[in-house]
This record gives sequence, structure tokens and C-alpha cells, in this order.
Amino acid sequence: MRSKLFLSFLSFFLLTSSISAQDDYDYDEDEEFEDTVKFSFGINFGAYFSSHKTAEIYSGRPTITPFGVEFVLFEQPLLNQTFQSIYGPSFRLEDDAYPVESTYRTASEIGLHVEYNLSEVIDLYLDVNITQLKFEHFFTLSIDDPNNGFVGPTYEQIPIFGEENRFHLNLGAQFSMYHDEYANLYFSVFGSLNNTQMRRNYFVINNQEYEIFHVAFDRPNQRLGGIGYGGGTGLGFKYRLMDHLTTDFYYNLSYVQVNLSEAFQPYGFNHGLGIRVIWH
Repeated sequence: MRSKLFLSFLSFFLLTSSISAQDDYDYDEDEEFEDTVKFSFGINFGAYFSSHKTAEIYSGRPTITPFGVEFVLFEQPLLNQTFQSIYGPSFRLEDDAYPVESTYRTASEIGLHVEYNLSEVIDLYLDVNITQLKFEHFFTLSIDDPNNGFVGPTYEQIPIFGEENRFHLNLGAQFSMYHDEYANLYFSVFGSLNNTQMRRNYFVINNQEYEIFHVAFDRPNQRLGGIGYGGGTGLGFKYRLMDHLTTDFYYNLSYVQVNLSEAFQPYGFNHGLGIRVIWH
């Protein structure tokens, strides 16, 4: 009888120990899994404010390209005849005809974000963004028309446009200044690489577009572009919406080189402001 009771007790003890060990194993496995979830992925949506130093290349000035505004207006006989039929035989560009200050319009950017949690206060990250920049200004024609009823010339503003693509790659680290269960305030530092490509540069007269060339007049399909480098810093605020979804409001300030040609590679400050949606 005693031996049967002892065997029953031993069997019950072994069974409960096995269940308890299984529970401990499951718990450790979950903890290990949580520790290995280091990567997060997101999408960037933002506004990009480019340095004005590169916008000068779209102004059409003869100091920028020998095939600019003056070349198109006056040095191509067939086109010059067209313009004379519009404005008469006496029109010209004054010394101050070109845009006083060349700037881009505010551009939108979109891209991908990859983040690696290095420690409780440091995240490594990679951003890849695409931006389309647009230049839109005017140059001024001075027109002498004896039939216009005015003393002296009349003036007409001619719209001039530029279109440019930029690819940005930023690699850096985010350092937390304050964080709790839901919020994280951080600053970042990063290195930056960009690939810039000019798409078009042209002006419009009577709804007709006239191309400005920067490489050579007889090679219209060639466009300026190249790779530039730089770096920057930023601020951000992350807020956890749910277990696997976080929003990240960010601001970036970068100082980078934009490489459009061997003779035109200016450095300038650029600003980015936007929001990320991050899954982790």
C-alpha cells in the first residue's frame, strides 16, 4: 500500500515538474525572441527645402551656359525670325534681365527608413529618399515698339523653368534625450550621399517651350548630374501608437555638395521636415 502511494506521489511530482519546466522554457523563448527583434521599417513623407546655390544653374545666364537664353533668342536664325515676328525687330535683354535671386520651390520627398536598435538610447538608421525639385522664375525682355503708344521700351516677363531629380541616402545614429513607454525625443547625426540629375531647363514664349542646353547644342539628350557628399544633424520625436506602430516627426539640417558638372559642385545647407510611419 505504501509503495503504491509512493509511486503515485512520485508520478504526480514528475508530471507537475515537467509542466513547470515547459512553462519556463516557453517564457525564456519569448524573452529571447523579444531580444532579437532589433530591426524596424518605415516610410518617410516630408518637405524638402534645397539650398539656392544650385538653382542658379537654371537661370539661363551666359556665364552658366553658352547655350542659354541669349543663344536661343539671338544666335539661331530660324528661331530669331520667330521671335521677331512676335516682338518686332528690336528686342533685347537688359543687364538686369535675369532672375535677381534664383531659388527652388519647396519640394516633397518620399522614401524608405530602416532602423536598428543598438541599445536603449541609440538607434542606427538608414534613409533613402527621392525628391523632384522645380525652378520657376522670370527673365525680362525689353521691347522697342513704335506702335505701342509709350515713350521708351515696354517689358515682358518670360517664365523660365528647371526640373531636377535627387536621390538621397542618409546613414546615421539617433541618440535618445528622453524616452518612456510611449515617447522618445532624440537628436541625430548622419552622413549623406546624393545623386542629382538635371531633367529639363527651358523657357516659354506664346505657349511654346524652348530648351536651354548645358552640355552641347548638338547633344540635346545629355543632361548634367553626378554624386555629391556631405553630412548633417536633426531632431525627432517618436510616439508609439500601438505595439507595432510608431510615428516619428523629424527635422533634418544637412550641409552637402551637389554635383551637376565638373565646374559646378556647390556646397549648401538643406532642410527637411516630415513624418515617418514605422513598423517594428
